Amino acid sequence: EGASEAAGKAQQGLSRVTSSAGSAVSSTAASAGKALNNVGGRTGQAIQFVQGLIPPTIYYARVAGELGKIMVQGRNMYPPTMQTVQSYLTPLQNALRNPSSLMSRTGSAAQGTAQQAVNSPESLLARIRNMDTATLTTVGVVAAETLGFFTVGEMIGRFKLVGYRGDPHGGEHH
Repeated sequence: EGASEAAGKAQQGLSRVTSSAGSAVSSTAASAGKALNNVGGRTGQAIQFVQGLIPPTIYYARVAGELGKIMVQGRNMYPPTMQTVQSYLTPLQNALRNPSSLMSRTGSAAQGTAQQAVNSPESLLARIRNMDTATLTTVGVVAAETLGFFTVGEMIGRFKLVGYRGDPHGGEHH
């Protein structure tokens, strides 16, 4: 029942979008289409191929848009305010305007954290012990993904699944 209701809402939205196109737009598109149909040869074939892709692309884009609207409304999701966007973009703009300050701050922060971990490993271990299960799970998943991507990269780079290529001459130097 919920799926049929969602499909009905999507169909209503699509019919509204279709009916909102004016006659001037339709006539302009028709004349442009006629002009393109007169082109022959390989270019004409390419144009016809692309023209064949346009209707399904538009249809699926509209369906995805309508389903997106239904999902957003159903979950009470709202886009961020301009103030929120600006609060995120302002530090980024400042960093792009003065990249040397970003690098010096990053380097000093990393060095300070590393120095603190070396000086008091107990605090690092205490922080790890006090992590909740969700954080530990996230860390484990990221570590597994990193190891997996590294391993696949090594396999691709070596063109072998296991080990390095052996030297056919027994490791002799010539």
